[in-house]
Amino acid sequence: MKRDISIDILKCFAAIIITNSHMEMLYGDYSVLATGGAIGDALFFFCSGYTLFLGRDADFFNWYKRRINRIYPTVFAWVLIASIMGWQDWEHRGMADILINGGGWFVTCIMIYYVPLWFIKRFAKNYLGIVMSIVIACIFIWYYTIGIDDVLGTNNIYGACYFKWVHYFIFMLLGSIVGLNRSKETGLVDSNTKQSSIKTVKNIVFLLLSVASFYALCWFKNKEGYFDYLQMLSLLPLAGVCYFFHSLCSSQIMAKLYNTKLTGTCIKFIGGLCLEIYLVQYPLLTDKMNSIFPLNLFVMFLIIVVSAYLLRCIARIWQQTFASGDFCMMKIMK
Repeated sequence: MKRDISIDILKCFAAIIITNSHMEMLYGDYSVLATGGAIGDALFFFCSGYTLFLGRDADFFNWYKRRINRIYPTVFAWVLIASIMGWQDWEHRGMADILINGGGWFVTCIMIYYVPLWFIKRFAKNYLGIVMSIVIACIFIWYYTIGIDDVLGTNNIYGACYFKWVHYFIFMLLGSIVGLNRSKETGLVDSNTKQSSIKTVKNIVFLLLSVASFYALCWFKNKEGYFDYLQMLSLLPLAGVCYFFHSLCSSQIMAKLYNTKLTGTCIKFIGGLCLEIYLVQYPLLTDKMNSIFPLNLFVMFLIIVVSAYLLRCIARIWQQTFASGDFCMMKIMK
């Protein structure tokens, strides 16, 4: 199957804006610009659903084993490094706790998602619209019976709550639907220059409208009474962000950008380190470089990316240590 460059671009952008959303202390007086986490999470779940449904079929245990082999060597390597450096209180945690929470909510959540996703792929691949409707119904039932239960008290459906563990599954299913439809097309990038240009403009317009609508509806999370339910509607433009951004990333303009040696290498490098970037950033973030704002943002992100790459290498050493065969430095450094 031909490589779909749109997924590489989406994962790269997701890694950047998720990191940006955690950089509040680096922005100082402009901390309001430390945003984009919900969009980045949705894009990453979208990409996961997109690629997993196009992957090879296997029985559940071997399929889930591949997911574990991709994620948990990195988690274990990170636990070891964090414990040695004294960044987190890992040494007092049991193995079960590390397995469940070692990579934070995102890792635990996606490992849970993989379970129903395999069954959906195996038994309901041709009924994703119905599955999506069931999931949406479950989201509203959860919201009106259990509530958001945001531990930080901000009444935010994208905040520190278990509610987001349910509604983000929408974007994984959306990615699956788009991926399956995309696989039926003859090409991954539009070939007609004029039509492609018109489509690109439309995608940009709808993407900007989706982003604006998303943030406008998120404003209601801070309101008391019955107005807070309006933030639930933000899930619709957030889905629009995923759809139109993916469509934009499939354009000729993005293809040219991707095929530029330097730009393309950066996109693939950052996009391939999504998990590692997510894991390493928290203890590295600091306001000690705020005197050179906004340059500190770029320096900090560079430090995070380099650290993420080193974590990937250590994780592969860990993985190869417990596998049959000799160490392969090329695979470790790749």
